[in-house]
Amino acid sequence: MEARMSEKLAIPNLGNYTIALDSAVRAMGIEPWSSTETSAYAMELGLRAAPDSLCLPFKAHLGHFIEADNAGCGHALMVNSVGSCRLTYYRGLIEKILKEMGRKIHVWGLGFDGIKPPVIRYFDPDMISFVKAILLAVEKIKVIDTLEIAAWKTRPLEMNRGDTSHLLKRSLRELAETNVKKEVRKLHSEFAKAFQNIPQDTSQKPLRIGLVGEVSVLRDKTLNHHIEECLGHLGAEVRNFFLLGAELGNIFGISVGGTKTHTRKYLAKTAKPWLNHPVGGHALDSVAHTLLCAEKGFDAMVHLAPAGCMPEVSVRPILSAISKEKNIPVLELSFDEHTSALGTLTRVEAFMDILKTRRRKGLV
Repeated sequence: MEARMSEKLAIPNLGNYTIALDSAVRAMGIEPWSSTETSAYAMELGLRAAPDSLCLPFKAHLGHFIEADNAGCGHALMVNSVGSCRLTYYRGLIEKILKEMGRKIHVWGLGFDGIKPPVIRYFDPDMISFVKAILLAVEKIKVIDTLEIAAWKTRPLEMNRGDTSHLLKRSLRELAETNVKKEVRKLHSEFAKAFQNIPQDTSQKPLRIGLVGEVSVLRDKTLNHHIEECLGHLGAEVRNFFLLGAELGNIFGISVGGTKTHTRKYLAKTAKPWLNHPVGGHALDSVAHTLLCAEKGFDAMVHLAPAGCMPEVSVRPILSAISKEKNIPVLELSFDEHTSALGTLTRVEAFMDILKTRRRKGLV
């Protein structure tokens, strides 16, 4: 175990879920190296090294791994993809660029190559450690889902701006420092009640807005310019449709966490009248969740995508058609290194003004 703890594994930024992945890596006897959002320095490194034509998440991943190499990490982990999304080729391309730069870090894919993913075969944790690592990570994912849902509901009602975000950060910090499953469960119960103590104006009726799109810009607060907080402070109860517990439920058909999950089969059936062919990434999810939110009476959707993201760009005309037929406004936001936070805020503020006018005039 001590020998392995000298090895570092860089984990890609997946928002607050990085906390859960850290625990799993550490429980297997490897030192994790990560952050919950892309640092300004990592973004600078990625922009300098990546071809201009590639998307913002690619540049963020590449910069993150260059920064990890600078910190002495010998290994990095990257999620694989299948289908027509270019993410399928990103691991190999990132590793090629790193080698050409003279970097030593090796990038592992998380896909399966036989019974176990190659990264698991390489580090070869004993079965007890591996099972404990997975169970601890799953427990933390459940807590993170609960925290985020509570924050989304509370933020538009808070009487003192920032109370919700401060509590969320403090809770996540405490969760990150807790690595015993029993203690994590205890925290879960405490956290669920903590948001109720925030002073709230319950006379308000927040707009309900769903967030769909590509996972990196949905989850990395640097890439999306803190869109969840922005909408919450403007009076919207958001629902980010990349909840990792629900995503695992989609993939494996099991329930992970306290949220209702829809299987991949159910989402495909929901989207089928509008999307008959797979286009990769989470585009199918974007279509399906927009349709489901329209049925549930959501006030609007915000579709987040990296500029040039083929799957998400491909479904934009479909989302536009759904918007017209189902009477649910959809705001399209694209992100690259030139997108300004102020510009994003201005567009979101204008969108919120329109939604509030619609509600006031009874158009919803």
